[in-house]
Amino acid sequence: MLIDCSYFTKGARHILNANATLGTLPHSNAVEVNNTIEAFIAEHQEDYLVAMLGKTIGNKVNAYLVCLDEDEKPTHHDNLDAVCDCLRDSFADYVFFHILRDTNTQGTVSGLVRLKCANEYVAPIVRQVNIWNTMVNKHRRFAEWCASSNCTMAGISIDSEMLTKINQFNL
Repeated sequence: MLIDCSYFTKGARHILNANATLGTLPHSNAVEVNNTIEAFIAEHQEDYLVAMLGKTIGNKVNAYLVCLDEDEKPTHHDNLDAVCDCLRDSFADYVFFHILRDTNTQGTVSGLVRLKCANEYVAPIVRQVNIWNTMVNKHRRFAEWCASSNCTMAGISIDSEMLTKINQFNL
């Protein structure tokens, strides 16, 4: 997989009881929370890669990641690794957006999103809009990187919807 549960254990994408290491679970439902996060990652990874890279390259990167997950020894591709590194953080935002949207309550699957740093609650729709727009900013930087000489992979095609900000009024 492009990312794992560790992207949801702190910061703006913090999900209550998400745990990066299953060996030391601090809460009784941590396994359930991690399984839910992993299901969202698996469900959205291929669509995200196709939207961000185009069908051909997106499917190629997804197949590469599947081989890595299954402990197969794919041919090492520095180009694919570089693209994956650039997309990990924004994919975590994309997954978090979908978790908030689909649970329609919070990242804990049971209530409002609690921001640990501010110790206050935020409505999921506000959090969704913020996380989407943060992701779009990262996508725009990725698009600039793709157009530069630092990107050695030709043929990347980003879906315009992935570069479009939203607001809570859907305007």
